[in-house]
Amino acid sequence: PEFIARLPAKLPITVVRNKADITGETLGMSEVNGHALIRLSARTGEGVDVLRNHLKQSMGFDTNMEGGFLARRRHLQALEQAAEHLQQGKAQLLGAWAGELLAEELRLAQQNLSEITGEFTSDDLLGRIFSSFCIGK
Repeated sequence: PEFIARLPAKLPITVVRNKADITGETLGMSEVNGHALIRLSARTGEGVDVLRNHLKQSMGFDTNMEGGFLARRRHLQALEQAAEHLQQGKAQLLGAWAGELLAEELRLAQQNLSEITGEFTSDDLLGRIFSSFCIGK
């Protein structure tokens, strides 16, 4: 399609053509004009695994990785909450220059992350923060 020509040159593009069971096109993946072309049949399910694996690879997921990370709903919620605390901390620092409120938001973000990793304590986080600068009166 012509809209593809208007996209940035370095943008990775995957074109998916469905209904290969009707058109008689060869199932699978090929390269056309530097873009990935995947032909599949959603009705029969043929080629869907090719698409799934291509998308995983495009996003940096190693399909051969042993013991891979599976993001559970709880992990995703913890990450979202941590990101929200970081945004609030940034707003506190930039809006009111409230370093103590920033420190609290960072502590809360760290607490959310430790629900996933269990590796970090608030003392570790504060130690790293205050080792690089000093807050005075």
